[in-house]
Amino acid sequence: PAVVPPPVAKPTTKPPPKRVIPPKPKPKPKPKIKPKSKQKKPIIQEPQPKPQPVAQAIPEPQPVVESAPQPEPVQQIEQPVSTAPLDAVATARYEQLLVAWLEKHKKYPRRAKRLRIEGEGMLRIRIDRSGRTQQVTLQQRTGNRLLDRAALEMARRADPFPAMPENDPRQGLEFVVPVVFALR
Repeated sequence: PAVVPPPVAKPTTKPPPKRVIPPKPKPKPKPKIKPKSKQKKPIIQEPQPKPQPVAQAIPEPQPVVESAPQPEPVQQIEQPVSTAPLDAVATARYEQLLVAWLEKHKKYPRRAKRLRIEGEGMLRIRIDRSGRTQQVTLQQRTGNRLLDRAALEMARRADPFPAMPENDPRQGLEFVVPVVFALR
């Protein structure tokens, strides 16, 4: 007897189900903006009272002078001898002049420059009315003897300083000025 193998069943494959893509929702219509009415309410202005004339002297404007960056301001130590008020603008200008005068006479020591030494100190300088130096001292050292010596020499080279303004009632002036030795 011959054995007949069982028939091989063909696999039945169903086609994959089709994907159903839902339709995109329609965008919502934008709300319509009503144009503003072109009618404006009238603005009622109340009459303003006329200003009364003022009998005061108007100071003249001071000319503005642009210059290189100014060094730090001079700190005034001594109080004026007279009780007459000093012109603050004239005093500030004179102090700026003194600082600029000192800076013009500053020399960085070669050796300190070569060794890249920097420092910052304070000089106390006393001058008379004509600008002659009465006393120079180091109020704060720079941290290096070369720079300290250079700061004192700078003050000696700057002598005489510009004379004090004629309207200044003081007999002399003592001021403290910062001295900065910095490499760029």
